[in-house]
Amino acid sequence: MTNINAPDIVSFARLSRAVADLKSRADTARAESVTGRREDVTAATNGDVGSAHLLKKAVEDAQGYQELLKLSRNRAQRVQSSLSGLGGDAVRIGTEALAASGRDDSYALNTLAADARVAIFNVFSVLNVTEGGRALFSGDASDRQPFGDPEILLADVNAIVAGATDAADAEAQLDAYFNDAAGGFLTTIYQGGANKVAPVEIAPGVRIDVSATAADQPIRDLLRGLVGIATQNAATFTDAKTFLENSAAAALAADGDITELRGVIGVGEAQISAAIERYGAEETVLTALFNEKTARDQYEAATELQLLETQLEASYLLTSRLSRLTIANFIR
Repeated sequence: MTNINAPDIVSFARLSRAVADLKSRADTARAESVTGRREDVTAATNGDVGSAHLLKKAVEDAQGYQELLKLSRNRAQRVQSSLSGLGGDAVRIGTEALAASGRDDSYALNTLAADARVAIFNVFSVLNVTEGGRALFSGDASDRQPFGDPEILLADVNAIVAGATDAADAEAQLDAYFNDAAGGFLTTIYQGGANKVAPVEIAPGVRIDVSATAADQPIRDLLRGLVGIATQNAATFTDAKTFLENSAAAALAADGDITELRGVIGVGEAQISAAIERYGAEETVLTALFNEKTARDQYEAATELQLLETQLEASYLLTSRLSRLTIANFIR
């Protein structure tokens, strides 16, 4: 008589373990076919996991530096764009004021006073610009705009000019107003921070300044020149013409100083762009090294996944058939 042996619990457990192993390998192949990266880094690096992690961190650091530098470059570009539009009006108004003063053209001077007033409002508006919710010209107090109401500046200077005894007195008072730490400009008009924003780190230990504030000297000089032209009619002293011409000259000189400031920021922009390219090249090299250690061919992984899924289907079918076997089935 032939003996018919029913599958015992040991063989069934062995098959279950095989199915579980196939399922685990299929999950791994599925992930690797999507990511192109070995799931088991230890096996991929022959146990040298530390170097792989260091390479990965270096890649992430290079990417992080690039993102931060791009934000800094965007900020510097916005600062440049804002500053570029300030000097045009000052040059035109200053030049025309000197010409009108030379020919004693009171009508033209009155028109230029109104133009200077509009230019001051424009300066305030331009320098109150924000980037990502941060004021660009407020230094380290970027949570608030650098300027409030330009009418306050006009009223302050108008009072100074009206009360001055001569052009020299007016100039001395305006010098204190704009340049003294306790003067009206820094205590009342400028509302930003006392310091600039932190320099940009373009390499470990290497930092550059690409910022500007509404309290920088070229901006103060620009406003001083324009507000002098705007308030010229308040002057009652005999040498009012000298005061007007000094104000026009200050406006013209300020344009050149602003151009120099833009040049400094432009050099910083170039350094930031070079740093971004450097970190980009570094990322490429490090990524290649990391891939060499941990990459998985996605086509190969997909092919393995397909084979494992076929084996799993067969295993599930066999398991199902075995689970339905009983002693009664063998006896029949």
